[in-house]
Amino acid sequence: MLAGPSETQQHLYGDAFVQNCFLLLIRVHSQLEIRSLQSAEEPHITGELVRLSRALIESDAAESWMEHVEVLDDPPQSLPDRYGKRRPRIDIEFVRTGHGLRRRFHIEAKRLYRSDSVNEYFGPSGLQMFVRAEYARGWPSGGMLGYVQSDTCAAWLGRLALGFVARSVEICACDGLAPVGWEGLRLQSVQVSRHQRTPADQGRIQIFHLLLEFT
Repeated sequence: MLAGPSETQQHLYGDAFVQNCFLLLIRVHSQLEIRSLQSAEEPHITGELVRLSRALIESDAAESWMEHVEVLDDPPQSLPDRYGKRRPRIDIEFVRTGHGLRRRFHIEAKRLYRSDSVNEYFGPSGLQMFVRAEYARGWPSGGMLGYVQSDTCAAWLGRLALGFVARSVEICACDGLAPVGWEGLRLQSVQVSRHQRTPADQGRIQIFHLLLEFT
């Protein structure tokens, strides 16, 4: 069994790292030619977000906190009895660099553009990967990105809220989908939900949700 960080170690990090991860994504999203990506596949969009994140981190315009953030695109995850190509791959992994234990924050991205997109967002290859502890194993939180390629972010947020309620049992929801209450550049649009992971020893996980517009 892989050892994750202790509860005490987890609390030392707080929400600041997670907020910075979303702040970085929001900033680089504003640099994209979003209309040119309206029909792009998820790996294309994710690759651009990671590329621009790395460029910003390594630029002269980087803020001091960015020196301690590494961004990985589609890295494989280490799990018990899962080796080689059988390892699941998370879309984006943020790593808090420095001495000792390195905090990680995993984000799964899904396109929101057709009638079954809500199913994919909450399904076995979406949010349920966190519930099964295949992503963010041992960590207290994870993230979901929705790439809005039709309609509006507000419309899709409404659909996700309804879908969340309809699937509350299968996604092991502990409460509802609600604003996280952060302040700052579009951070107030981040939503949060809490879930009981199905491996009981992994406990609960917070999932932070953000929709990015590509219409």
